[in-house]
Amino acid sequence: MASRKLRIFSWGLYDFANTIFSMNVVSLYFALWVVKDMGGTDLMVGASRAAAMLLVAMTMPLGGAIADRFGLRMPLVALFTLLCCLATAGLGIAPDLTLGLLFFALAVYAYQAALVFYNALLPEVAKGKNLGGISGLGVSLGYLGSIAGMLMVKPFVGSGENFSRQDAFLPTAALFLLFSLPFFFFVRDSHRLPIENLWQKTKEAWGKLKVALTRSQAYPGVRRFLLGRFFIVDAMETIIGFMALYLVEVGSFSQQKSLLFGLDEVLLFFVISTTFAVAGAYFWGIGVNRFGPKRVLLGVVLLWLLTLLLATVSPKGGFWIVGPLAVLIGLVKDEKVMAEFFGLYALSGRLAAVVGPLLWGVVIELGKPLGSLKYRLAAASVLSMMLLGYLILRKVPDVSDRLA
Repeated sequence: MASRKLRIFSWGLYDFANTIFSMNVVSLYFALWVVKDMGGTDLMVGASRAAAMLLVAMTMPLGGAIADRFGLRMPLVALFTLLCCLATAGLGIAPDLTLGLLFFALAVYAYQAALVFYNALLPEVAKGKNLGGISGLGVSLGYLGSIAGMLMVKPFVGSGENFSRQDAFLPTAALFLLFSLPFFFFVRDSHRLPIENLWQKTKEAWGKLKVALTRSQAYPGVRRFLLGRFFIVDAMETIIGFMALYLVEVGSFSQQKSLLFGLDEVLLFFVISTTFAVAGAYFWGIGVNRFGPKRVLLGVVLLWLLTLLLATVSPKGGFWIVGPLAVLIGLVKDEKVMAEFFGLYALSGRLAAVVGPLLWGVVIELGKPLGSLKYRLAAASVLSMMLLGYLILRKVPDVSDRLA
């Protein structure tokens, strides 16, 4: 059996691996490939991602119950990771847009499903010791994976006449699989049981969500928190999927011309922004400990509102400030309050990832006569969602003190 340190490092390395996929496919290249290279629309991108996230929301309560009850978390991580890698590789050779959208939806679904079972393995890896520190290792390696993944894939994308966004997908799939291998080899479930009574488990999984929703009435502010978080995550998921496209369409950023160290403008923007995210995670963690989660969360959302406002009105030069500011202010979660209602917490986030990308696509479609201005209107719609989330969260009581 592998040593505890090796298991912990292998668990964290999976975060390194999966962020290579999320950065290169979801954030950096796919939306631009659809719209700029294949003649598709933002709505197509949003709809394919929304379909994947809706399927995740519908199936993962059962998936989580099966994984926990029958000790199948590790095999399911491996299965869905392999499925994601195959779908991502399919993107690299997709001959038409329809097949590309299907591969993307499948890849996003498999990626999100793998994360459910991967996160469920953390207590198994930690064995009750330093859970937060091990989780922090995963976050740190995730940031590193985002940057390393962009830099490793860039040579395949090329520049100038040899530039091809579709060429990013095959190496991304290979790197995701390669850096996942230590996790597959050295992390194990502690027990296995035969799978039985799946229909019963399905009813139990959804029944638990219903019970949690009913019980949430006893905790003032929980439902309001979930609703406010819905709108905030809704906005953030939209930003994640369409930032690169926004930079190109509104900021006139280029992916074909090298700017510094062989990096194009869009790639350099993402590298700098992700680097700032490391500092953001550290300082916001200190803020939560000192001022409490509610104050820090409201402060974070206010800064997001400022960032989105700047993104809506900024000329090209302003984006070099907006980007680092955006990731510096990652979303803070009150895990203590939400522990009992984790199923509802997770479900609200997945449903938010359905609505946001669809809304963005609809605004872009309706605003076609306005040219590039339609993207600023779409950004304004994201700003509105974030503002609504802030107004809802302001009235949430600080229940963490009462639950302490």
